Amino acid sequence: IGAHWVGEIFAARAYNAAATLVDRSKPGAVIHDAARAGPRIAEMVKAGAIITESGKHIPAKIDTICLHGDTAEAVEIATAVRKGLQDGGVTLAKFSGSP
Repeated sequence: IGAHWVGEIFAARAYNAAATLVDRSKPGAVIHDAARAGPRIAEMVKAGAIITESGKHIPAKIDTICLHGDTAEAVEIATAVRKGLQDGGVTLAKFSGSP
C-alpha cells in the first residue's frame, strides 16, 4: 500500500518568503481580486514555483490548485484562474489521483 503525493497551491491566498501562507489577520492574506488571482496562478504553474509576496520564486511541484468556494468572489476567481491557465498554454486535466 502506498500513497501518491501531490503538490497544491492556493488560488486566493498570499505566500510568505518561507512558502507558508500569509496569516489571515494580515492585510492582503486573502486575495479577493479575480484579475490578480488568475494571472498569478498561471505564472506560478508555468514557473513551477510558489511566488511569494516579495517576488521570491520557491520551486514547487504543483499538481492541483485549491479554489475556495466560501467567498463572494469565488466563481470569478475560479473563472479567472481557468482563463489564466488556458491563456498561458497550460493544459488542464481532470485530477485522477493516480501516478
